[in-house]
Amino acid sequence: MNVQSSLLPATTLLLAATMLAAPVSAQDGTGLDETWLEAFEWRSIGPANMAGRVTDVEGIPSPSKTFYVAAAAGGIWKTTNNGVTFRPVFQNERVVSMGDLAIAPSDHNQIWAGTGEEDSRNSISPGGGVYKSMDGGLTWELKGLEGSEHIGKIVVHPRDPNTVWVAALGALWRPNAERGIYKTSDGGETWQLVQFVSDKAGFVDIAIHPRDPDVLFATSWERERGPYYLQSGGPGSGLWKSTDGGDTWERVEGGGLPETEMGRLMVAFAPSYPRVMYLMVEAAAPEDSDDANLNGLYRSDDSGESWERVNSYNSRPFYYSGVWVDPMDPDRVYFSSLRYSTDGGDSAGSMAGAVHVDFHALWIDPNDPERFVVGNDGGIAITFDRGGNYTFPNEIAIGQFYNISYDMDTPYNVCGGLQDNYSWCGPSRKANGAITNHD
Repeated sequence: MNVQSSLLPATTLLLAATMLAAPVSAQDGTGLDETWLEAFEWRSIGPANMAGRVTDVEGIPSPSKTFYVAAAAGGIWKTTNNGVTFRPVFQNERVVSMGDLAIAPSDHNQIWAGTGEEDSRNSISPGGGVYKSMDGGLTWELKGLEGSEHIGKIVVHPRDPNTVWVAALGALWRPNAERGIYKTSDGGETWQLVQFVSDKAGFVDIAIHPRDPDVLFATSWERERGPYYLQSGGPGSGLWKSTDGGDTWERVEGGGLPETEMGRLMVAFAPSYPRVMYLMVEAAAPEDSDDANLNGLYRSDDSGESWERVNSYNSRPFYYSGVWVDPMDPDRVYFSSLRYSTDGGDSAGSMAGAVHVDFHALWIDPNDPERFVVGNDGGIAITFDRGGNYTFPNEIAIGQFYNISYDMDTPYNVCGGLQDNYSWCGPSRKANGAITNHD
């Protein structure tokens, strides 16, 4: 995947400075013990920052300059100055793989974090439940659902921050029962499983009606990874609707939706006119059809009663399917990786040609739709003119190394292979100064 080297500032990645075996007992004659090993410290050796995969971005509407970035394998990062600087805010928990973030609309200090990446490629890491912060990310408390492994979406009630819905996708490599839609009405002290499909099909997305919080839509996804395959789709995949605040759910079928086996689905309301809805669909074609599949962007103009496929583009739905609607224009929609349309999906173009590819996240400022933050396999990009121009804050050390090695030079060099970002090599130290991108 392409990325311009000129865009890489000289910030650092965290690599292992010293690789040691498990602690050795002093009884084996080596003299090594835990006290001796405590003298070893980690140090940053660079060579430069390439960032890494981002799974979600959530922000506080302007004039605030605060937003949060959730990394596939690097925890949560917070900026209060529109991305000029970041600080990590999820450093002391037992997991670093993130699935989704949510900010309570009625209390911007209340942040929910669902761990375990939902973009089901073969190198993702499982999570360890749902966490809650009451102080803008300074401290966190585990609120349960540890067995869910991968969280697709969290939605907070617009007026009651204690009411939260969680789409738990479940384990990737095996069936497990800890999946479905969970609801809490007491801030996460207790959870109720309000919708369960099967031990193979969890939920990956939830959308709440912008004006009626009793109305929610959700999407279930049946998928399983094996050593040499991904099965994306099955009878458990589908679109669901609730009209009683998520206490009960009914499957939405017909009305123009595919009647064949479906895979990953993502759903969104148009905030300014919620009768308009969009649905990203992965679906097989009928056996007698000339179409390769029924994938694409579907639109409803009657609150989800009927649907029409308006665009057939849906690139690698298992990995970066998504749909987001402009807060003030129901016909302006962003979907897949990363297309945009100004006519409700009938025509579409690319809006991020200069940005690192493989898009997974998009946060649009509700008060200023020209300002949004894109998350992808190379970190984030920020625009203030609806994608005409971007800035590339590259201050977050979230590069995903598949493997590292070193040579016998003096000083020795370290090389690492990065997810979606080439192989990088650099010296372990310099005689003077820090290791920079030039090295």
